[in-house]
Amino acid sequence: MMVGASKLVCIVDDEAPVRRALARLMQTHGYDALAFSSGRECLDGHEIDRAGIVIIDVSMPGMDGFELHTLLRASGRNIPTIFISAHANRQYASRAKSVGAITFIDKPCNEADLLSAVESAFKGRD
Repeated sequence: MMVGASKLVCIVDDEAPVRRALARLMQTHGYDALAFSSGRECLDGHEIDRAGIVIIDVSMPGMDGFELHTLLRASGRNIPTIFISAHANRQYASRAKSVGAITFIDKPCNEADLLSAVESAFKGRD
């Protein structure tokens, strides 16, 4: 089954429980969700090309979330991005804003805040 880009949320996080929880949350609220364990896994497939938005963990081994975001943009994929991190600080939030992210959300994510950001991102794409 082909997942439509307009409702597809791609999640990139190295923590399996977080990926599962976020995917379940998105699906519960009517979105399709695909989850990737790393930036490399995300870039290696073609699923990201169908993404309506992407939720990226900032702190991941190998390729961090900002590097992934930069590579997505450099390849012409201007996908609205929400950054998340359990290691939140002002520099991350400021950097997220400076690279054009929708928002930066601390983990554990407040579900209402995350859903609000996702809804806003999709409305902005319409």
